[in-house]
Order: sequence, then structure tokens, then C-alpha cells
Amino acid sequence: MDVEAILADLLPQVPSNVFSRWLPKRVRLIWLEEEDRRLGMTRFEKGNSELVRRRRLRIDPGPITIGLHPGLLKEPDLLKHTLAHELIHASGVLDHSKQLHEAVEKIAPSVTISESPMLQEKREEYLDSAKVKSWTCDHCGYEWKRSTVRKPVRCHKCARPL
Repeated sequence: MDVEAILADLLPQVPSNVFSRWLPKRVRLIWLEEEDRRLGMTRFEKGNSELVRRRRLRIDPGPITIGLHPGLLKEPDLLKHTLAHELIHASGVLDHSKQLHEAVEKIAPSVTISESPMLQEKREEYLDSAKVKSWTCDHCGYEWKRSTVRKPVRCHKCARPL
């Protein structure tokens, strides 16, 4: 899989933000360690205080490193989605806002957990390390084993809100 070609395809689709015009010259891709728990990361090499100054003045952000998990090579759609997510961060959207998620979905729609062995593996890692292993309904007393990252809104048995 040619990751550089995917990067070249995604760059023109990144919405205009404070650092967008420097992305083609400043972004460098690296591979994270196989043991890394993240799918991707974005690092501005100039540091936080300098980054704040450059954002305010709308000047060149300096070198930007995007790291991708090597397991993404097996899942092209997840790779494209993750790279789009990191490029939006690199363009200047630093928080996980609605703006970021909408832009990523427009460029490279997300992959469902049922379609991705890597996301299934990450979910299992999270559930194994989570403190809450099961949920109990206060109304009917029904207890079920945790199988999702998010807490259910309703009881599986009586359908009352939790």
C-alpha cells in the first residue's frame, strides 16, 4: 500500500485552517511502534508555546510529524480515516471537536468495529483494562457483562434508563 499516495490524495481535501497551506511542505510520516496503543498521533516539533504564537500570528508551524500504527497497513480504509484525522489536527484543529469529526467523516468515513479486526482488538484491550466489568440495573436488578466501551443508556432486560 502506498501511504504517500494516500497522503497526496487527502491533502487537497483538508479544510482550510490556520496551518493548511503549509501541510504539503511540513508533514512528515513515521511509523509508531507495534506495541503503541494509538492508531495515530500528530506532533508539532516547535513545542506548545511556540505553536500558540504561530497559530495567533498565522505563520508557518514548522515541521509536523504524523505517526501511524503499522497495523494500519492491513486495513486501508482505517488507514485513510486515521491519516485524515491526523491531517485535520496538523491543519490547526487541535481538540477533538465536532468540527474535526465532521471534517474527517467528509474526507474519509469511519470504519465500523465489525469491519475492522484492529478496532476489535483495541476494544478488547480497553475492556480488559477497564475497571467496570459489568452493569446492574437499579430497577430490575439484571446484571450483564460489559461488551462495549460506552455505558448503555437503557437496561437490556426492562428497558428503563440506567
